[in-house]
Amino acid sequence: MWRVQCCTLFLSFIFAVNLSFGQVDEVSEITGLPIPIGASVIYGQVIIRGVPRDQKRPTVFVYLRNGGAQIDKYQANDRGYWYFLRRPIDGHSLTFEVDGMEVGRAIIAGGISGRFRQDVEFDYAALRGGTPKQAAPSVVSARDRHERNEAAEKAFEDALSALRSGDNDNAMALFTEIVKKDEKDHNAWMYLATIHYAAKKNDEARTAYQRALSLKPDYFLANLNLGKLELSEKKFDAAIAVLSKAVEADPDSADANHLLGEAYLQNKKGSLAVGYLNKAIELAPVEKAEIHLRLAALYNGAGLKDRAALEYKAYLEKVKDAPDKKKLEQYVKENLPKT
Repeated sequence: MWRVQCCTLFLSFIFAVNLSFGQVDEVSEITGLPIPIGASVIYGQVIIRGVPRDQKRPTVFVYLRNGGAQIDKYQANDRGYWYFLRRPIDGHSLTFEVDGMEVGRAIIAGGISGRFRQDVEFDYAALRGGTPKQAAPSVVSARDRHERNEAAEKAFEDALSALRSGDNDNAMALFTEIVKKDEKDHNAWMYLATIHYAAKKNDEARTAYQRALSLKPDYFLANLNLGKLELSEKKFDAAIAVLSKAVEADPDSADANHLLGEAYLQNKKGSLAVGYLNKAIELAPVEKAEIHLRLAALYNGAGLKDRAALEYKAYLEKVKDAPDKKKLEQYVKENLPKT
């Protein structure tokens, strides 16, 4: 399961039964969603831990994208499950949105399977900041924080609280006012960029990210987010440049290594991609388990079925309820190197 430090929903579970065949599809049985038996599907669960009983459960949307173009959208059910009746295609991506705010992304690795599962996990208190009733603090690391006086810090917290609550228009106005008073506030420029990016105003977002980076070139979060933007527009050289800086700023970031590896892979530089993808797995073995599928697809396409089998085997060891488990096990059995 891929984890994000930031929210779970447990209600009654209804099994969807295909009466015409008298069977239950394995994915439908897991999720309770109306998925036809054997259909190609992209699915998963958004787990939000620690939601107080007196708080409204967050609204979760999942978006399927090809680059910057939206292909499909689904609102997760009360248990956090979602699905798209589509065949997984390498390089397509999933975007996860909680209460109107983007909180994570994942790259799809199709491989030989017609099914792809991506679970994500968030913490409610971290999304809301400390406790649900408090204004959310910045997710910027202490190293990347901009020093402010008391009044400026209060204005920044107000702007960040508006952003976390989904009031992007108010957040935009507040962050804009902040940079008018202090044009060197790289944190405010980064969040302005984030708001533009969420509104699909990529040119404005890029300009704001670049402004933040002109003030602090090693700003991890700005480099990471700009890398996502460039990757979504298939500007792979630009993505590699900024994601390399993100990895340099935080070598232990599984997300940064994952995205840099993906950028190299999309840029047809597989030999450079493999090291970063493996590093991401090393840093987050379970959360980044799907990268094994990405590597397996790479090796399978190159005719290196023995190496692909090793990746599928590693994936199955980490994901016990993997979709198309039997198909993957058969591939491993047929292609695993003999000892």
